[in-house]
This record gives sequence, C-alpha cells and structure tokens, in this order.
Amino acid sequence: MKRPSLHRRLLWLAGVPVVALWLAASLWLALRTRHETTEMFDRELERTAASVLAVIASTPDAALSPALPDRVVAAGDDEQRPEIMVRGRDGRVLLDRSSLPVLDYAADAPHFHTIDHAGERWRVYQREDAAGRHWIQVAAPLHDRDELLAAHVRASLLPLLALLLLLPLATWLGLRRGLAPLRALSRAIAAQPARTPTLTRDDVPGELLQLTRALDALVGSLDQALARERRFTADAAHELRHPLAVLRMELDLAGSVADADARRQHLQRAHAGLERMERLVAQLLTLARVESLEGLPDAATLSLATLAREVLAAAGERAAPRDVALSLRERDAGRVRGSAGLLAIALHNLVDNAVAHGRRHGRVEVTVARRDAQVELAVADDGPGFPAGLGARLGERFLHGGGGSGLGLSIVQAIAVLHGGDLEIGRADGGGARAVLRLPALAAASPDAAVPARGNRNRG
Repeated sequence: MKRPSLHRRLLWLAGVPVVALWLAASLWLALRTRHETTEMFDRELERTAASVLAVIASTPDAALSPALPDRVVAAGDDEQRPEIMVRGRDGRVLLDRSSLPVLDYAADAPHFHTIDHAGERWRVYQREDAAGRHWIQVAAPLHDRDELLAAHVRASLLPLLALLLLLPLATWLGLRRGLAPLRALSRAIAAQPARTPTLTRDDVPGELLQLTRALDALVGSLDQALARERRFTADAAHELRHPLAVLRMELDLAGSVADADARRQHLQRAHAGLERMERLVAQLLTLARVESLEGLPDAATLSLATLAREVLAAAGERAAPRDVALSLRERDAGRVRGSAGLLAIALHNLVDNAVAHGRRHGRVEVTVARRDAQVELAVADDGPGFPAGLGARLGERFLHGGGGSGLGLSIVQAIAVLHGGDLEIGRADGGGARAVLRLPALAAASPDAAVPARGNRNRG
C-alpha cells in the first residue's frame, strides 16, 4: 500500500486553487480585452466619421463628387480600411467609397450596427453632422477587429501561460523548503534513538511548536518511566539479595540439623524472613506505583481526622504485641483534597514506624490540626528518637536506623509531594520521634462536603 505523502497533498491543495484562479483570471482578461478592443474599434469608426464630416463641412455639395477626394481618403484610417458613404439631406449620394448597401437612418436610431454582407460581418457606424446637412455611414469588417483582439489576447495571456507552467515547479520547491523543519525534526529524533534531545528550540516554527513540546513531554515521561523501572529493578535486586541469602541459609540449616527444636527455630526464622520479604516487595511496589502517578486518580474532599480514626483502629492489632497505646487529638482539623487510599497508606506507614521504633509499653499520639492554609497530621512516639545525624537524611530510600526496609518514609514523602504537601521529621517535645505531614487545606467555605475516608487496609 502506497503511503500518503504530505508533500503531494499540500501540492494538490495549493495547486488546484491556483490553476482555478488562473483560469478565472484568464477568462476575465480575455473578456475584458474583447470589450476594450470593441470599444477601441468603435471609437476609430467614430473618429473617421468625424474627420470626413469636418473635411466636407466647408465644401459645397455641388463641388463634391462620388470619387472621394484624396484629402478625405487621407482623413481615414488606411490600416482599418473603412468604407465611407456620405449622403445629403435629400438622400443623394455625395461621396461613395463603400460596397455596402445603404442603410436606413433615423436620428433616434442606434449609431452602431453589425450586419452580414457578402459572407462577411461588418461593423457599421451612422450619424449626421451638427447642421443636419449630411449623413455619413462608415463601416469596417469585423475580422480586422478580431485580428486586433487576437493580438492583444496573445500579448496578455502568453506571460500568464508561462507563469502557469512555472507555478507547479515554484510551488513544489516552496513546499519542499517549507517542510524542511519536519525533515530536520525527523533527523533529530532518529539521531539518538536511545535518548532524544530536546526538540523545542528557538528555530522551531510556530506551527511545529505544539508538536515538539508534546514530543518532549512524551519523551520525558518515557525517560522517567524507564528510570523508575531501572530503579525498581536495582532496588529489588539490592534489597532482596540479603534476605534471600538468609532465608536459604536458614532452610539449609533446618534440613541439616537432627534436633527437632533447632529445626523448628530455623523454620520460624525462615518464616519471619519471608514475611519481611513480603513487606519489602509490597513497599517497593507501592513506592513504584506512587512515583509513577502524575495526578490524583481518585481525589475527593475528605477529613484527615476521620481518616486517622480509621487507620488507628486498624493499627491497634499491630500495636498490641508491644503494648503501645494509640491516641488521636483533633484541633480544628478542616478538610483537604486528596486520595483517601494514598493518604491512608501514608498514615499507616507513619503509625507503623512509630509503633515499631518507639518504646515498649509506650504511646503513639496522632494529632490533626489546621495551621493557616495547611492541615498538619503529626505522629509522635515517646521512644528513643532517631540516631544522631540520621534525622536530616530520613526519607531517603533504604535508609533506616535499625530494622525495617527504609522505604516507609520514602513512600510518605512521595505521597506528600503528590498532594502538594511536605513531610518533616524531627523530635517530639517530650523526646522520641515526630513526623509531620502537611497538606494544603480547603477553604472553610468550600461547597464540597467532607467525604468520609475509606482508608486502604493494605499496608504500604
């Protein structure tokens, strides 16, 4: 199948109207030339008649003879070869240099006539002089006018015909030059298939600006997606290597020992390792999913206080083995616009971190409060806090102060950025760690009603 050509399409779109306009212009020019040539032909007959009448005006009728005097012949137009007849008031022929029949004349009749005589068409002009003494008839064959018209048409249309023959070539060259930026764009894309450079430059025509920007955005999105995929693969390979080695070792030991209690301990440690790997893979997938989002797919108006109550209710089972008390404080919480599922994942991770790294028999307090144009969701524990020098780096991938995968705070940070907020890690007032998630608050007069949050029960 022959592929359509934009060049040929534009050539047709530009060429057909040009040819149509050329034909219309040529027709108009031919008609206009015919009209002007006819008028010029008629004016020449009028001039000849006026010249002859001027010559005979001062000559008595008796002095005139049927043979036209030489000076009257000289008054005519030898090239047009007019035929002239002059009659007196009584109808007597005074001068006759015409082979045409005598036409009837009336003062109110049209001056110009077209007649057929001896197989030829003639243009005839009739009039009388101002004194009413003489009547003149001047005629010329129309083939004289047609020859003059043909000469004028040739002189006018030949340049237009030459222009018509040159127009396709000029249009083809112009379109080829005009489409050069498209070819340059194709070469720029093909030059570096692995990584296309920025296509939107100062020399890009305005008509291609939207295309180059869209291509740049598409390539940028693909680059980011590939980078995330490579990062996910590298992270998974890096973080799973050690747990897999430990798991294999525990299983090998369980198979090699004869003591049943020792075998059970090795299998329990292997099972615990599998659970840690399961959590690690789940967090890797959650982080990859959050980082791939460019917007909030299920954004709604919701209450962070309601969301916090749901998350704390689900976290009670995980806090029970360490005897950690969970509490919630609300202070003019307000509402936010966001994804209930993602924010639930963020709060799950913050609460799980506080439970896991706080002290046994301690407490974890969640506070939801509005401060100016933001809603703050703070999670604080009364444990030992973060190791010295580590607080500023918390939120980096796989960075942890002992235990865990080091991905929980990275997930929270990504969710905060996706919602236009931020995450701050610090120390609580009474010691321990404190994480504050800040999100833009909705105006108090917002028409959207608060939507009860349905938190995602799956841990990130």
